[in-house]
Amino acid sequence: MTYRRKLYIGLLVLGVALIGGGLWLLFHPAPAVDAPEGAPAISEKTSYSHLIPDSTPIISANISHIMRGEFNFLSIYGDGHIIYIEEKGLRMPSPEHPPTRIWKTGQLQEEELDSLLEFIKNSGFEELEDGYKFPGKPIEGGGFSMGDMNYAVSINYGDLHKTVWALGYLTPDDGMTYPDMPYPLNEIYRKLKNIAENSTEEIHRETIKD
Repeated sequence: MTYRRKLYIGLLVLGVALIGGGLWLLFHPAPAVDAPEGAPAISEKTSYSHLIPDSTPIISANISHIMRGEFNFLSIYGDGHIIYIEEKGLRMPSPEHPPTRIWKTGQLQEEELDSLLEFIKNSGFEELEDGYKFPGKPIEGGGFSMGDMNYAVSINYGDLHKTVWALGYLTPDDGMTYPDMPYPLNEIYRKLKNIAENSTEEIHRETIKD
């Protein structure tokens, strides 16, 4: 999928969400998936595609900010290997400011991965609904304020195969946390965000082309 098509689809999804219709059909996922819907398609022509293991990630998550034109994808594998892809500048690209894709990799130690999986297992994640939409924050004078975030996390480990999505939540700290998301989804997001930001290093940066 080209970045322009991805952006147009994202804007359409956001528009539908804001008028309150079609959410279940758009976001209701299958109970077991390899990666959240919207993860970047990897082909032999994609730079650094050789870094993607053949195995299915046990934890995968993505978050998009449609109005900013940003799409981020996180995958954690059974051996602790981390791949984090950031795509930026997709909304209004120009020759001076082309859209970019940043590849980052990292490694969780066995005890770190075990601790994360143990938390998820005991947190009640399995009992969460398939998806959640932020009802909006009332605005003085009428109306509601919503964010442009679209988040999905998938767990495929042991007997747990589940995807949960969240849409429209607000962040007080530029995307580091989303406290209004239901627990434990908000805490899982915080932990995975911390891993993406602090347990990976950039290895490659490229311009996204049609």
